[in-house]
Amino acid sequence: MRDDIVARLRDATGEAHQRLETRLDIIRRVSSPGGRRALVERFYGLHEGAERSLAPLLDPVADLAFPKRRRAPTILDDLAALGRDDFKPLPVCSVEPPGSSAEAMGFFYVLEGSTLGGKMIRRELEARGLPGTGLAFLDPYGAETGERWRAFLAVLRRECPDGHGQAGNEMVAGSVRAFRQAESWLCPTEAA
Repeated sequence: MRDDIVARLRDATGEAHQRLETRLDIIRRVSSPGGRRALVERFYGLHEGAERSLAPLLDPVADLAFPKRRRAPTILDDLAALGRDDFKPLPVCSVEPPGSSAEAMGFFYVLEGSTLGGKMIRRELEARGLPGTGLAFLDPYGAETGERWRAFLAVLRRECPDGHGQAGNEMVAGSVRAFRQAESWLCPTEAA
């Protein structure tokens, strides 16, 4: 087992990450206007539920700037760009509050890591000539993505410097739970 917490998280979630990518098939789903809006609504529900649940534990973490990393508000703007002009509440994913800040950090590792994948998805859409309308949340940091990711990893490593112990185990548990929750919420009717 590798010592670095980031390596542990990557190892622990690799299979779940690949399964979610395959099941989500995001390029196909955002290629039609109806599919795009439906998927963006699901992403809103996931982020809103998770961010609400994580906030009490992550808001106070030094150097994390969790409130500035929340994506649910950006997703609401994306939905407006996709023509959502009603005020009916959107379904929100029920995310059980983590038992510790370490577990919350592990869960957030998955959400924050999706900014890297989102950047690649946006590039793929551009390469296929598909518009990026309503998908700003995939690449919320733009040119600052790498810098913001490295800053997040520095906080993870500071919170769990040896990669093990109770904090490391809780971070791993949180990241595994995040992938399960994301798959369940974003792919509810897709066959496993």
